[in-house]
Amino acid sequence: MDIGKAFTDAWNTYTRNFIIIFLATIVSSILGFLIAPLVGFQMMFVKAKRETALTFNDVFAPFSHFIALIWVVILMAIILVAIYLPSVICFSLNWNFLGTILMLAAIFITIYLGVCWMFALLFVADKELKGMSALNASRDLVIKNNWWLHFMLAILAGIVGSLGQFLFGFGVILTIPLGTGAIASAYANETK
Repeated sequence: MDIGKAFTDAWNTYTRNFIIIFLATIVSSILGFLIAPLVGFQMMFVKAKRETALTFNDVFAPFSHFIALIWVVILMAIILVAIYLPSVICFSLNWNFLGTILMLAAIFITIYLGVCWMFALLFVADKELKGMSALNASRDLVIKNNWWLHFMLAILAGIVGSLGQFLFGFGVILTIPLGTGAIASAYANETK
């Protein structure tokens, strides 16, 4: 895992395909609640990394895997609810000390799984994996290529993506593709 290469690849893809990616950023920001356009936006960087020509319609391509994408998101939510449930039960019983310990453990587990699952939706769109297979493939890829570096990539991508807030909010149209593209480029580099 090379964080610098992921950002460099994202920047190169962004500058070579500026208009298409700019428009895709706007569409995925507006329709992101549907999940598929967000994944399509990431897949544009994967396709570019694999030297495939990009089209604006690529942002909508993951709609062909819509049910599988939604199912993976539901699975993630179910697992995360199960992780937090013991602490919620402890708090409801006024077992606050145990609830606090379980809540802290749940937070650390959530961070761990969030990093492990950072490529899960890309596996659905790219490799047509479904459900737990996508979650497991993402986890295996992240662990194989150094979980800590992926954790750093996620933090840096978040920082870069949010830097545009300082430019009166408009800058996010310029910085979000770089942060998102770095994660997608890392996926493309690691799944060769």
